[in-house]
Amino acid sequence: LFIIITLVDYDVLLFFCVMQCYIIFCWFLTVSILRLVCSFHIGSGQLHRSSLPLKMSGNNNNNNRFEGKPHVDTILFIECGFGNDSHGQDATKAAVRACRNAIEFNSIPSITRLVPGGYDELKLDVLLAVPSKYRHTLDLSKVQEVFPYGSIRFQIQDGGMIAPSGIAIEKLGDDGDDMVVVCASVTVGH
Repeated sequence: LFIIITLVDYDVLLFFCVMQCYIIFCWFLTVSILRLVCSFHIGSGQLHRSSLPLKMSGNNNNNNRFEGKPHVDTILFIECGFGNDSHGQDATKAAVRACRNAIEFNSIPSITRLVPGGYDELKLDVLLAVPSKYRHTLDLSKVQEVFPYGSIRFQIQDGGMIAPSGIAIEKLGDDGDDMVVVCASVTVGH
């Protein structure tokens, strides 16, 4: 066995190890999604989230997209992401990036079979963790544009992070070297 291993190129061996880990990861991910789709049902009163009041700015003509209590009864899956604004200290830009990061690598062609009523009845509960110092810069009307379908409810909580970007660039709107990081959790269901 030792002779065989020494004859094999280490790059090839590393490739096979990485592929094995990837296959195991994909298997666990598939099992986790199937468990969520097949068995999770959250009834009223079982899902609690703290929220601080925040008004939506801008014109919002779609009445089913607003801040409020979670409204997904049957959870299909939950996606998480994070985003940052390195220059400009804009929580909206960071939140848009966090929401895109949460949903950008997904394609769910079976939504019409999983959700009674299809895309028209799809519900999203979006939990955003935003640094309180920059909460005033959050515009939910811009964040909601990330989601092409569904009735959306936003919950906002203190969180995220303020990290140093290492440089303040006045041309980019910086008033310091703060980098605003927002975390997003997107619950998809009906």
